[in-house]
Amino acid sequence: MAELVLRNKNILKKLDWIKSEVLKSKLFEDRDLFNTYMVYHDSGKEAKTNPEQFLSENWLFKKMSDPNHKGHPKEYASFPVSEMEKRDERVRNVNHYARNEFIRELGAEDHAVFLWYPPGGFVGWHTNQNNPGYQFIFSWSEKGDGYFQYYDKKENKIIKLPDKPGWQVRNFHFGATEEEHCWHSAYTNVNRITVCALFRYWDKPHLKDQVKQLRDELIDEIESE
Repeated sequence: MAELVLRNKNILKKLDWIKSEVLKSKLFEDRDLFNTYMVYHDSGKEAKTNPEQFLSENWLFKKMSDPNHKGHPKEYASFPVSEMEKRDERVRNVNHYARNEFIRELGAEDHAVFLWYPPGGFVGWHTNQNNPGYQFIFSWSEKGDGYFQYYDKKENKIIKLPDKPGWQVRNFHFGATEEEHCWHSAYTNVNRITVCALFRYWDKPHLKDQVKQLRDELIDEIESE
């Protein structure tokens, strides 16, 4: 895991445009519409009353002992921008750009997620083993009141990384084998927008070293002024 310093003004300009376009959605204004289409998966009412139970240590160990875990999260409360587009055409352009052009401009070939987390939004413990690779998580927080966390196998503890106001970038390797699993989750008390770029290699294992080199080049780009 690496928490990066976003110094690249060109990338930051693109991210700020993505954020500003998402915030134009009428879903921010119409709470009834928002509540109608907010996505709660396998968490229901408990996601509204006690969402952080799905980010607890006990819940992590429960997930780790589940032989049926496939990699994707089972508990979450968020709004995919692709779903927002179905209700608000104002986000159509930014949804297409963030999931396609922006990813390619970074040198990646796939997007993982493009989400809006409202206050109280979260994603529970999962590994992404179903879509392994080197992933860059770009997250914007309205006020910094939230966090990303992962389980450190070597230290045998949960590492919590507080959000800060504005954009932050984190890079993770999500592997397919049990030895490479990276359990992680996130929560926010304020509006949070996340877009992820994936340098995948599961469909071309013979190119893993080249894919890793592309990842390293993007890290240098992100941290260069």
